[in-house]
Amino acid sequence: MIEPYRMVVVNVIASLIILGGVLFYRFIFPKKKVNLFILLLIISILPIISVFRVGDYESGDFNIHIYRMMAFFDSLKEGILIPSWAGPLNATYGNPLFLFNYTLPYYLICGLHFLGISFITATKLYLGFSLYISGIFMYLLIKEIFKNKFIAFSSAIFYLFAPYHLIDIHFRATLGESTIFCIAPLILLFLIKFNKKPKSIYLILVSLLTYLLFLAHPLLAGVFIGIFIAYISFDYIFNKTLKILIMKLAFLAFGMFIATHIWLPFLVYSPYMYHFPPVNNVGFYPFHLLLFSPWRFGFLFQGPKGELAQIIGYPQLFILLITIILVIFKKFKKNELKHIAFWLIMFILTLFLMHPLSNFIWIYFQSIGSMLTQYGRLSLALTFIISIIVGYFTLFIIKKEKLIYLLLIIVIGSTILNWGHRRTIPEVTDVILQKNVPYSTLTEGPSYYVDTIWADPKQFWFSNIPNQHLEIINGQGEVKQLQRTTIMHTYQVIASTPLSLKENTLYFPGWQATCNNKPININPGERGVITFTLAKGNCILKVFYKDLPILLATKIISIISIILIIAFVGLSLSKKLRKFPKF
Repeated sequence: MIEPYRMVVVNVIASLIILGGVLFYRFIFPKKKVNLFILLLIISILPIISVFRVGDYESGDFNIHIYRMMAFFDSLKEGILIPSWAGPLNATYGNPLFLFNYTLPYYLICGLHFLGISFITATKLYLGFSLYISGIFMYLLIKEIFKNKFIAFSSAIFYLFAPYHLIDIHFRATLGESTIFCIAPLILLFLIKFNKKPKSIYLILVSLLTYLLFLAHPLLAGVFIGIFIAYISFDYIFNKTLKILIMKLAFLAFGMFIATHIWLPFLVYSPYMYHFPPVNNVGFYPFHLLLFSPWRFGFLFQGPKGELAQIIGYPQLFILLITIILVIFKKFKKNELKHIAFWLIMFILTLFLMHPLSNFIWIYFQSIGSMLTQYGRLSLALTFIISIIVGYFTLFIIKKEKLIYLLLIIVIGSTILNWGHRRTIPEVTDVILQKNVPYSTLTEGPSYYVDTIWADPKQFWFSNIPNQHLEIINGQGEVKQLQRTTIMHTYQVIASTPLSLKENTLYFPGWQATCNNKPININPGERGVITFTLAKGNCILKVFYKDLPILLATKIISIISIILIIAFVGLSLSKKLRKFPKF
């Protein structure tokens, strides 16, 4: 169904209303300054108006995430706090998706669904809200660095309307990356706050946010941890405070430690996962598309077939170029110059890692490299870094407010074609998507972190739901299903002769079976499906999944640590608590 109106018209009208409102306010109260934070809150509504259209997104990862969340919600309903196994997916053969895939957005969206909001609506609300608050958090970060609301406002606008940010929200619908946009500024904010006032609460929050960073997107979490470690080390070079350095690194490491259950599976289960054959080139996102979009004179970032031009942004490139020139000619103050140099180095290094010339590095980290370089995910780090550089640029021309406002208008206006998904489909509802959950995996293609070594590399995913979950391969007997949850399958088996059976679940370390509560051996059969034998006789058969002991231990540690951290933060924020202890 084609939209009854074009979103660009709505976006233009909304923009003119806000601009007219600001001009009217200035006319009525010429001596009164506009509250920039309030203005930011109002402007932040512009790129999320489209979220309130009725219907399902036509493309991107929107539906894929809903399918996964429906499976995730099933596990939560069964009382599994940290799910590992996605039972309803892969034609009900399941796969270990939740061991590897990010889940923080899933928890939050499932929470909204629990309150009665549909998965489609909850997911759109989450995407819109994450974009909205990301600008607020960048504003708080920059305000802490420069102690200037105007500079903070400028950086926040650049962050909100960065092309990659809008692409993530509207075209790709990448829940994890959208969440990273929110969390990253907060971590740096509390690290900087700790420099000025070494209160324990700041580092505790750094640990909590680091955990959430990994829960939001393990791969990009590693990228941003690298940036934060580089910043902490850079800060030590000039401040020479070893105690502060150690403490910040320690609490950052503690956050990574309580996130062990998130990143450890990539190491523990690596021997059991399918790995693509080694290549000489990991593959890179087209570099020229970082500089210019080929559609609608460069102002539309999505092509007619869903292609994406994840450009850095024209105003962003302009400011970057001018800043580099100003640095070369040493136009900044000495203290400012060293900080700008650091962020410019981080930008250039990140950009280099996105260029094919860096292939000689990624060739040694092919799995990580391909996931970062092929899809241009490092653009998120570029957006974060540039928004900070914008702060220093604004500081340099702080007295030229009209020029800055003109730049901000250009930043906002140049992205107006991308403030919403092109089309929604009102006819598609949760009920329709729920029916497609078992078949959704077929559209995803191979993925090394959920495809096992026992699966058929020519056909990883199952296309048909089995007629029976437990089938007799050889022998005579009767099978009756008694109970089935995502991780517990219970049957009554009457074996007239010894039996060979196939339980139509994908084999993976952690799956076990018992016959009358006595363990039996199971093996991966054809296409990696669980197979085993039973002796003659009657049997209550249980086929169930349990996390490996090391993974279970990390989950318990994580739950206990998060409870303690939240309790500490809650007490610290309460009026009854005395002054925060200082280190």
